[in-house]
Amino acid sequence: MTQNDKRRGNKGGRPLKEVRKNIILTFKCSAFEKMIIAQKAKELSLNISEYIRQMSVNGKVDQQVKIFPAEVLALSGTLNHIAANINQVAKKRNKDEDLSMLERVDLQNLVPMLKGIAEEIKNYLR
Repeated sequence: MTQNDKRRGNKGGRPLKEVRKNIILTFKCSAFEKMIIAQKAKELSLNISEYIRQMSVNGKVDQQVKIFPAEVLALSGTLNHIAANINQVAKKRNKDEDLSMLERVDLQNLVPMLKGIAEEIKNYLR
């Protein structure tokens, strides 16, 4: 049993962080300054605390703006669509309901789509 397990009573859950951010700093600024800080943090997809922390410690903020290619967004949308269809089929099958002919055709069309997506991923990773 590790020290963390003893302290938490071995309840499981989220593991403790190595470096906890449990110290609160406060400072005063004008409403206009707060608006500017909030806007700059938003532009970098950071919350205000993280923006101020990085600026204070490093003197700059590492830009972590994630821009996904259109292909990745399209793939994500297609996978979500397929997942929704599979979920509907699973619900029907769990209720012992038969699938309609249209639903069977949709399922048959999903198989080649899934194989195509798998092939695109393989090609992309080569």
